[in-house]
Order: sequence, then structure tokens, then C-alpha cells
Amino acid sequence: MAASMSSQEVSLDGEPHTSKSISSDFLREISEQFFEMVPARRMKWKDEEADMLISSTKLQQNLLKATIGHPLCSECPPSISYRKHFMKLLINKLESEGADICDEMYEAYAELISFGEDEEDNICFKSYKLPCGGNISLKESTNLVCNGTTGLSTWQAAQNLSEWLIENPVILADKTVLELGSGQGLTGLVTCKYCPIKTFSFSDCHPEVLQLLSRNIESNLFHQQSVKNIPEEYLGVKKQMSHSSEDARYISGVEVRDLCEGCDDEIRLDYVELEVNPDLWERDSSHRVATFKSDTRVNICYLDWECLKERFLEKIRADVIIGSDVVYDSRITPALVYVLRRLLEKGPAGSSSKPQAYIASTIRNEDTRDDFLIAMGSEGLSYSIVEPPKNQLFHYDRSVPIEILKISLD
Repeated sequence: MAASMSSQEVSLDGEPHTSKSISSDFLREISEQFFEMVPARRMKWKDEEADMLISSTKLQQNLLKATIGHPLCSECPPSISYRKHFMKLLINKLESEGADICDEMYEAYAELISFGEDEEDNICFKSYKLPCGGNISLKESTNLVCNGTTGLSTWQAAQNLSEWLIENPVILADKTVLELGSGQGLTGLVTCKYCPIKTFSFSDCHPEVLQLLSRNIESNLFHQQSVKNIPEEYLGVKKQMSHSSEDARYISGVEVRDLCEGCDDEIRLDYVELEVNPDLWERDSSHRVATFKSDTRVNICYLDWECLKERFLEKIRADVIIGSDVVYDSRITPALVYVLRRLLEKGPAGSSSKPQAYIASTIRNEDTRDDFLIAMGSEGLSYSIVEPPKNQLFHYDRSVPIEILKISLD
């Protein structure tokens, strides 16, 4: 927790900053970071706020109510291990400063450590506070890489692109939008809530990602029926992931077009078919695309970049293509760039606008980024870097640069 609990700042008139506005802002900030599962050691708070926590058992109780004891923590709980670490670090810090710690702190921690390791699931919730109020709560894996995919967790670029879209909703006004590599759906859900889209299609190629993604769409966009009434089998995700890492296939030294020509829309393997709740989704004849019955603007589809047939391409054409953290492995770059070029050739039927793409990337490896830019150039794609979001709405690591590219076909 990035604050030393030492000196208390004072105002110009010599009075300490102990106003309700400071405490309410402090509780809001800590609550937001807690539900996003920001590592406790990286949580940001000011010295005066830390000093207030030392001196006020009432504020300690309110902090518990804003985190461990908040109703959201029961409905969409962060992982048990995260909650344990948060409470342990908080108590240790208060004890090291000689604070009078309220009993509720110890009671909450004791209840958490009573859970055994076998009860610590590999699935948790992360919740993101929206500027207009409310939250987007995503069920996702506690592991950054699981079963050969990174799509079971939300990454920084998805949060960055979400912030940018909230500030620039007009770009998607009355547009048909396709998201590549949707993962657990943060960017798409933000888009559906904030942007006046015509339609929005989530897509991914990993079966486990698509299953979890469909649950997240249901729980965040479902309007006409309480999610509690949805059969349990459609809300949960198997603890034992059943799909092999072999499902995450890569291209290495193979011409993408050759791979695509070898595919057949008429032959569908079981793992290709979307496993969605038929009460909530309407699948098309290919079983690769499903429309959300509660909001027919919203679709989900199985999209394998390595195998893109013309007939399926026509189904998913869009005015705007978006994606975040899809540029992370040079082995899949040829397939990604090929798909982008084909999608940017023309928009959906009846659209006269030229398609555009917005791809957000965390620049972890300059070589990987350069490979992507060179591959785009070889396919006749041009790009420009857009201005980053002005407001920091979410609490992600910003130490590694993130850029958003606007891409079009020359």
C-alpha cells in the first residue's frame, strides 16, 4: 500500500485534513481498487488518508464496509487469496504504526483464513466502476495464462481502450462493430453501455474463453429476467478446464491464405460450436454466431483468425473493428494482419462508409510491435497513433506504454 502512515498534512489555516470529503474520496478510491483486484502493495492513497485510518476506528469500519463487507463482495467476490492478502497487509501496516484497530478488522480476517486452500477457486470476479454509476463485473481466471490462452483475464490495453471509447463514443455512433479477441468482455461491455452502436459482435477462438464471455455478457446486459433465475449450469464455469492448450493454435512459417483455403464451413468440429444458454441466445445455422435475445444488437461468435472463409467473412463484416492486447506474439501476427485486411476491404451490406480499425496494445516488446507494423505495411494497411484517453477511470499498471492505432486499408 503505497503510503507511509506518518506525518499528517495540514491546511493553510493549520487545521488537519479530516473532512468528510477526504474520507469519502479515500473510501471510494480504495473500494474501486479492491474490486478491480489491484495488488494491495500497489494501492494508492495519500498520507493524510492513511493517518486518518490510524486514528479513527470508525473509518476502519467504513473501509471494511466499502471492501470486504460490501454487498458486491458477496455477489461478485474477488479471489479468496486476494482478500486474505489485502486484510493481512492492512492489519500489519496498522499494527506497525501502533494504531488502535477495530475488532471487526480481526474478525473479518479470521473468517477469511478459515477458508482452506482447497476452497480457493481459480475463478474470481473483477468489478469496474463506471462513470455513470454501476459496475461491470467480470468472471475470469486468477491465472494470467490458462490452458494455452491469455483470454481468461482482463489486460491493461482493454481498460485503456475502454477509457478511450467512453471519451469518444461518437466514433461508433450507428456503427456495426466487431471486436477481435474479446477475452472476458470489458471493452465490449463498456461499448454496449456507452456508445450508440448499431450492433456489436464479441469474438474469440478459444472455447473456454467464449463460454466465460457469454456468462459475462448475460450477467451485465441481461434486462428482462434476474440472473439468479438462469440455470446454474449456464452461470458457472468448470473448475477443471477441459480444453487442451492445443486448441490455441499458432502459425509458424505457413502461408495464412493456404490455411484458410483448407477450411470448410460445412465441416464443424464439436469444439467450434458455441456453447451458450439457448434460453438467452439464438444461434445461427453455423452454430458459430449467436444473438443475445435480451439485446439483439449484441452477438457473440467463434472466430479463428487462421481459418477465415468467405461465406463467414460476409456474416461478420463491420464498419469498425476494435481489439486490445491482440498484438502479443509474432507467431500469430500474420493471421491477425490478414484478418484485418480482409475486414477493412469493405463494410457490411448496405454500408457506404470505409471500415476502420482501432487496436490497443501494451508495448511489452518492441520487436513484436515492429513485426506487426511491418506486416501491416506489406498488406497495404496504414495507421496513425490516436491521442490516449485523458481521464484515468480504471486502476491498471501504466508503467508500460499503451498505444491505440487507427488502421485503414490504403
